[in-house]
Amino acid sequence: MSSSTTSGPGVSSPDANTPAADRVRSPFLDQLGLGVRLALTNGRDGWGRLLLTACGVGLGVALLLFTASFPGIVQHRNERLYVQNDTFRDEDLPTPGDRTVLIATADTAFRGTPIRGRVVQPEGPDAALPPGVAAYPPPGRMVVSPALAELLKDPANQLLRDRLPYPVVGGIGPAGLLGPGQAGYLLGSDRLSLDAGADRITSYGHFSPPKPMDPRLILLNAVGLTVMLAPVGVFLAAAARFGGERRDRRLAALRLVGADRRMTARLAAGESLVGALLGLVAGAALFLLGRRLTGHLRLAGFSFYPEDIAPHPAIAAAIAVVVPLLGVGVTLLAMRRVTVDPLGVVRRSGAGRRRIGWRLALPLAGLALTALALALPTQYNPSGMGRTAVFNSVQDTRGSLLVAVGVLLMLVGVCTLLPWLVEAATRRSGGGVSWQLAIRRLQLSSGPASAAVSGVVVAVAGAIALQTLFLGVSASYEDRPGPRAAVGPYQQSVSFPGGGPQADLLAERLAHSPGVQATAAYTEFALETPTAKSWELPGVRIAGCAVLRGFATLPDCKDGDAFAVQGRTIRPGGGTSTGANDGTSTGTNTGTNRGTDAAAETRPGTTVHAAYFRGDGEPPSWPLPAVTATVEPVEGADPNGRLGSGLLLLTPAAAPAAALRGQPATVLVAMAPGVPDPKEQLATAVMAIDPQGFAGSPLDRVVDPTYLAVKRLLTAGSAVTLLLVALSLLVGQLERFREQRRILGVLNAVGTRRRILGLSVLWQTLVPMALGMLLATVGGLLMGAVLQYTAGLPFALDWGSMLAMSAIAAGAVLLTTALGLPQLLRLMRPGELRYE
Repeated sequence: MSSSTTSGPGVSSPDANTPAADRVRSPFLDQLGLGVRLALTNGRDGWGRLLLTACGVGLGVALLLFTASFPGIVQHRNERLYVQNDTFRDEDLPTPGDRTVLIATADTAFRGTPIRGRVVQPEGPDAALPPGVAAYPPPGRMVVSPALAELLKDPANQLLRDRLPYPVVGGIGPAGLLGPGQAGYLLGSDRLSLDAGADRITSYGHFSPPKPMDPRLILLNAVGLTVMLAPVGVFLAAAARFGGERRDRRLAALRLVGADRRMTARLAAGESLVGALLGLVAGAALFLLGRRLTGHLRLAGFSFYPEDIAPHPAIAAAIAVVVPLLGVGVTLLAMRRVTVDPLGVVRRSGAGRRRIGWRLALPLAGLALTALALALPTQYNPSGMGRTAVFNSVQDTRGSLLVAVGVLLMLVGVCTLLPWLVEAATRRSGGGVSWQLAIRRLQLSSGPASAAVSGVVVAVAGAIALQTLFLGVSASYEDRPGPRAAVGPYQQSVSFPGGGPQADLLAERLAHSPGVQATAAYTEFALETPTAKSWELPGVRIAGCAVLRGFATLPDCKDGDAFAVQGRTIRPGGGTSTGANDGTSTGTNTGTNRGTDAAAETRPGTTVHAAYFRGDGEPPSWPLPAVTATVEPVEGADPNGRLGSGLLLLTPAAAPAAALRGQPATVLVAMAPGVPDPKEQLATAVMAIDPQGFAGSPLDRVVDPTYLAVKRLLTAGSAVTLLLVALSLLVGQLERFREQRRILGVLNAVGTRRRILGLSVLWQTLVPMALGMLLATVGGLLMGAVLQYTAGLPFALDWGSMLAMSAIAAGAVLLTTALGLPQLLRLMRPGELRYE
């Protein structure tokens, strides 16, 4: 006689007659699958909820996939940079042959847009072709990139057409460009030579080891990435709970037919799994669409080819696993506060107040990790003492990662504190009808309202912390405007590679260009001997007496004289130093900051030659002349700032003409007042004389390019995150309105005015937003202070940026609320009381 037992309502234990496939089937998978089927067969309303969930999750997944593409973007960009590193010179210069090419740099910039230029001259029929180019352009012709072609076609860019007046005979393909937005050209020539500043190569592409990044920039990158991605996790968690109240009512119905509490939790997990999986698909589709659009966008000065943007397989696989698990986990965690009984749903409130202990533990753990990063032992400080220990060449990345994790914990702590703060602030009610309706709704269920703005709170808190760190770091890279000492007559400096022998002729031609008021030319280079290096010898500057009188106070001058500069080193903008070598010299080391008397170190007749010689063959040797007199420099005379102790001023007859071979000519320029676009006018005039010429403004502030790239990328990332915030808020707002439509229908049916209902919904958004902005400001300031202390920076605040970020975030919340009002008005109808 066989017997059977039951383990629960409607669930029978297997017997001998049960098929083997049914005996091994997991109840967990069966119940999870039932939840999936319920989500897919719940009618139009269920599909609407799934689509909103998919949109919310998809936005976050798309941003995560773009972030996962960052390693690939860097790799592809490095490969393209490798190809463009072509103007280099090996120790063994190749001899002219069938495969050699002469190439020279001809870069320029037009109204803030950098333009990469190369002048090329193939020396044989088998010369290697530049990447992206089908054939070398003939002399006097050029091939251009698509971005430069667009600039040349613009009617407003006549100056650029005057600067590059050469006929276009072809284009540069993607293989030769960093991105679709890079402006570049390749100009054919038959007048290049090594003495004129060209290099000889046999192939394109040369490895150049990357410059180590400043540890402060590493920290800035790590914190910035954390700040941008933290809101994504918050939105993913909020999107997974879309439609939670309706789902709980369905689960209550299932309890009537025998489902236990564990089964209802698994059914809810199955429904959340469907939304998360649809969100993955939607996120992948958004990512593919966004990748195609990147070819037409310029992001913070950068552009990328779509094929270069691909997520790392391991990171993409992790996203595909973590996102569904996050949706299921958030659902199960939320079910702990809900009691689903056969007669309805009871949410824990009132006496079951939220606890604050574990919420405060998260930011405290973040502070502990930051302290641990400071205490790590370093190469220079084995004991781990001192707050600059996190920044060194051995463990700066490790310390920055620890600080980033600490910031993440602090941001999560700010997010978890918001529901407790909203609950504490809404325990008492009063005021008008709309206010009472809003507060009562928040008292009954403050979670959805807090979740709606929690992403904004995390974004604002992180942005304030990042901006505070940025303010401290930027002081090291961006010069603040201040009083400037007297500046000489020349503000612009032009360099002509290989133009040393024709320096005066180049200056005369430039003086006749439109807008140029005065010019002064000289040739400057460093010296060395077989036994002494360039930093042990003075540099030389060769020019006529009229030009030298502008640089130093000369007692008398005639051709053949030589003068030694003695005294303070004059820097750009009129700054001075005592001549000691403090490592702040600019340009090539010409011995101008050695702090010793050049006349005492060098004797007349010492055989010297040019250091860093880039001409053809060996540099010519020649004897040093006798010093006629020691002179004092004129303050502010040279905008390049290389006029100081340890420099020899030579007239042309004091050095042989051969000594100028292969050396660059420098022409100082004073522009006439009132000239429109003086920098662009000068650059056009210079390139009309020689495409290799380069015009610069030494007195202008020069920002470190690595810092500038980090700043632009973080700014662009913050803008993308803010866009995600706004879109996710809108999706969440629409879902909350759908959840409340029966309540709104009841209130409208009993005579409540639409204005009161609209105001109540607005108060439900404004109250959590105001509390969230307060929490974000306090938390962001505390995190910013900790980060500045970690970086060893003085504490400083940018109140303007902080208020602007808070205002933008609050405006985003109000805008999304306003955009949802039409949906709200549509739901305020008695017909919404219908329930299936």
